[in-house]
Amino acid sequence: MPKKTHLTINDFLETAFDMVRKNGWEKLSITAVAKHLGCSTMPVYSHFKNLETLKNEVVKKGWELVRDYESKQYTGDAWIDQAVGYVCFARENSQLFGCMLDGRNRDLERRMLQNHWDFLTNLLKGYQGFDGLSQEQCRVIRYSRAMFTQGVATTVSNRLGKLLTDNEVIEKYLTVSSQAMLEGYRKVYDHSDGDVQFLNEHFQPIGDI
Repeated sequence: MPKKTHLTINDFLETAFDMVRKNGWEKLSITAVAKHLGCSTMPVYSHFKNLETLKNEVVKKGWELVRDYESKQYTGDAWIDQAVGYVCFARENSQLFGCMLDGRNRDLERRMLQNHWDFLTNLLKGYQGFDGLSQEQCRVIRYSRAMFTQGVATTVSNRLGKLLTDNEVIEKYLTVSSQAMLEGYRKVYDHSDGDVQFLNEHFQPIGDI
């Protein structure tokens, strides 16, 4: 790549981000980013004190992309569309998806997951599919579906789910599964004994719909 006269922090981050989307962490280094942009490592280090700092910013940018996927309309149902978007992201960005949830930085991962939950909560403001449910019921249903979606996304990102290879199949599968989960919880979930404490202190779904 021809050397640019002025490189910004965004140039370095975008380059690192593209590298991770293609190859994961394996080929990412400060030297590789600098070489790709035709500069020395000094400008890169002026914005990122070390490789771990750069990786953290790549992860944050990855979650921004997740939100873009989840904000799109696929089926017309906002709650189901969140799951479809997440799975499509994992399928189309398998290397990045794996890096974002590899346990490298647990504190950052927890913060990103909490921010992600709150973002999804805001998207569901006024969602009629949860009418008649208590806040606790909504939380349990959403969390259960989130765990299910995580499993589907991991399967698809690892190219293990042969049936989940296109958007139409993914949309149908997640629609049926989400509806079954929602209706099942409506029939069997009893919270008369108090709230179900299904999350630990590190991740609380504090947002209400």
